[in-house]
Amino acid sequence: MAKNRTLPSDSPVRNLHAGASVLDDQEVQEVLAVIKSRSLSRDYGPDCLDMVARFEQGFARKMDSAYALAVTSGTAAIKVALVAAGVGPGDEVIMPPVTFVATPGAVVLLGGVPVFSEVDSSMTLDPDDIEARITPRTKAILPVHLWGTPCRMDGIMEIAARHGLKVIEDCSQSAGASYNGKAIGTWGDLGAFSLQFGKIITSGEGGVVLSDNAELYERAVRYHDQGLFREKTRFPGFEPTLEPFVGENYRMPEMSGAVALAQLQKMDDVVDALRDKFRRFQEGVAGAPGVKIRPANDENGHLGVHWDLIFEDRHTCSPFAKAMRARGYSAGLGYNGKPVYMGPPIQNQATASPHSNPWNSPVYEGNVSYGPGLCPRTEDLLQRVLLLTTVNPWFPDENIDALAAAVRASAAEVL
Repeated sequence: MAKNRTLPSDSPVRNLHAGASVLDDQEVQEVLAVIKSRSLSRDYGPDCLDMVARFEQGFARKMDSAYALAVTSGTAAIKVALVAAGVGPGDEVIMPPVTFVATPGAVVLLGGVPVFSEVDSSMTLDPDDIEARITPRTKAILPVHLWGTPCRMDGIMEIAARHGLKVIEDCSQSAGASYNGKAIGTWGDLGAFSLQFGKIITSGEGGVVLSDNAELYERAVRYHDQGLFREKTRFPGFEPTLEPFVGENYRMPEMSGAVALAQLQKMDDVVDALRDKFRRFQEGVAGAPGVKIRPANDENGHLGVHWDLIFEDRHTCSPFAKAMRARGYSAGLGYNGKPVYMGPPIQNQATASPHSNPWNSPVYEGNVSYGPGLCPRTEDLLQRVLLLTTVNPWFPDENIDALAAAVRASAAEVL
């Protein structure tokens, strides 16, 4: 197991993200087998090894979900899940403003309009703010499980049920997290995961869509494969029932599937190691005056992959950050302290083609504007949540203890 191995103190592996840090000969052998098979597509070749299909079935089992669909990226997973849920031109999708641009971007590319709702102190979507954002045009809620932290899914699901809305969970940054004992990605109608190089497990690029609903799963499969549902199904015995429709190509190739399959077998060890190291950090900073770790919503279910502190105000956070940087730590604000709606792509309200711009489309009858003050609580939180580090299973105990000591010293100095 990765957490029991040792590495030289100068090994570059120690600086990699979780999944990338445990890449080894297991992935090499799986990829080599695919190359030797000369069957690089999941659907045909002289000697198909079914790497992608085996990964899908294994991922579904691990998450306790009926179906899993492997795709080419986390962004593709969000987009495919949105299509499966029926999101299209003129539809509004409620989401948090603390996320990567791919979350609202996937909605925009389908002709939908992102509607941003406040986060709570965990930096995940606040169920108490959602209903105020619902309009007759709202089609879905898109919570983001941020930095290994699960959202409060019980509250979100209750609101969605009351208003007849679909829920698509963005699990890109948090594969392996759970809430109240239930895996993220399985609370909503669909879950979207990323296997990008910086994620919990990785295939370089890649993604997964989860669902327990057979019709939503089939819609996802068809959309990701040009509207087709190939005879070689992912889940034996599944009988497609829908008419073909025009889709795109988001099929995961066999070499990516081979890496993902090997990574999946290491996932439990990776998650356990991350949680062990986070507990050590928690113990190391316990009792330091003025120091509070960002709330996790579920102490047993979050991953502890990002370590960050939350302060009473930005005027306290800023000097503490300077004190940490003076001690050699690159403490900084998440997403540079700005909500995603303040980034150029959303501020411009533009797409690659003017004819596909949802904000200017006659199909959309709403009037959404983005700017300072849209989610004031979130804007304030982004100025007082300080990211200290991202860790992997190799992160040395001595580094954890040194970081905790730096936190305590900085607190004593400025708090």
